Amino acid sequence: MAPRAVHFIRHAQGYHNVDDDQTIPDPDLTPKGREQCKHLSTIFPYFDSIDLVCASPIRRAIQTASISMDPYLQSGKNKILALPLAQEAPAEPANTPSGIKRLQDEYGNIVNFERCYELSDYDSKSGTFAPDGKSLKGRAATLRKFLRDREEEEIVVVSHGQFLHYVSRDVDDDGKQINGDWENTEYRSYIFWPVGHEDALLKETDESVKRRNASGPGKQMGSADNA
Repeated sequence: MAPRAVHFIRHAQGYHNVDDDQTIPDPDLTPKGREQCKHLSTIFPYFDSIDLVCASPIRRAIQTASISMDPYLQSGKNKILALPLAQEAPAEPANTPSGIKRLQDEYGNIVNFERCYELSDYDSKSGTFAPDGKSLKGRAATLRKFLRDREEEEIVVVSHGQFLHYVSRDVDDDGKQINGDWENTEYRSYIFWPVGHEDALLKETDESVKRRNASGPGKQMGSADNA
């Protein structure tokens, strides 16, 4: 059964965001970023209904999930599921995941890294994880289908601003973003519509569109017309 909803969240402020320095390897959140996460943990409205929290295996996304989703984690439910498919698009050091040993040592108590072990090249930025437009569209589609086919009805995924445009297919033919950047810790909610479609089409909910003061109804994303 397809999830009733997927709530995508962009990570909080990392040190690479401060001066747009993409050479910092897999940076931490800044103190401001941690405060953004704490604020999100007080306003996120879906803690009572989410069944699964996922995060990109890039450290700022894991940190964002662990802080902002604390009310969910404190309930004694499952660990955060690390999803290599949800990592950021470019190949700079700031956007490349750390190796599995470091991640396991740092976050193994709160994160399930089984998908990283299954996709052992997750930190390679090649093949499935290459930064070219065709690969990014393919990876985004694979992620959508993975989420659609989960048993959970409501899922949170902490990911990254550039890649989330590919997930929602909010890019033009040149890979340029169409409907505005994602802010740090911004969340948008989507449903799979029509349910069971082979391309796992996403439609932003009207509530989500209204929450971020966007114009028009929720848009169906992921179809060939929006490729």
